[in-house]
Amino acid sequence: MSVQNNSVEETINLIKLRGFANTVEASLYLSLSIHYVRRLGREKEIPSYKPNGKCMYFKVEDLDNYLLSNKRVSKDKIMENATKYLFYKG
Repeated sequence: MSVQNNSVEETINLIKLRGFANTVEASLYLSLSIHYVRRLGREKEIPSYKPNGKCMYFKVEDLDNYLLSNKRVSKDKIMENATKYLFYKG
């Protein structure tokens, strides 16, 4: 099924239904360029699969994990952790 004939929402729904995406579909899902998605797969930043040695595929779970990586902690949580550390340290 070609991405060009579908809207972005339809493509994303298709990806979620199938459980995997090719490079073009993954770029739409992540809102990144095709070139950058290929680079992330090549450099193993996102796990990828090349069953026939040509096309690169990505699991939806791996794309979601990439989107949720590098969580930024809130100031309140940092203060809470610092207080716990200082309280239990001494």
